[in-house]
Amino acid sequence: MKYLLIVMISLTASCSMRTFYPTLGGVVGGAAGSMGGPVTAAAAAGVGVMAGEMAKGNDELKQAKQTITALSKGDVEGLIAAGMGEQKAFMDEALDAVYGMIKLCLIGVLLYATVPILYTRFVHKKHTNGNPKKT
Repeated sequence: MKYLLIVMISLTASCSMRTFYPTLGGVVGGAAGSMGGPVTAAAAAGVGVMAGEMAKGNDELKQAKQTITALSKGDVEGLIAAGMGEQKAFMDEALDAVYGMIKLCLIGVLLYATVPILYTRFVHKKHTNGNPKKT
């Protein structure tokens, strides 16, 4: 299972690791709070998600800081550059969606091809204990 997670993270290279912070925070918080019971686990998971959201939001804070700096200096080119990252045309958004779907399809095809091979290998190693039969 951990290898599947590693493959999925590596194939989604365009995604930032920051997008996983809230999920990871919830998992770690829930696991840590599980020692105190279900109510404590739920509270700790909520705290972990909030901490992950705060860690994820640093990009937005940096962009706001750049915009404020450009406004205070009267830098028109800086304002245009800061605004260009936010705006995308309709075709750019459509192409991003298509590319995302293509990535998901490729991940599916890769898993469809490799999972049966790995499963068969695992089952046969388990039954032969690593020693193949000699005929």
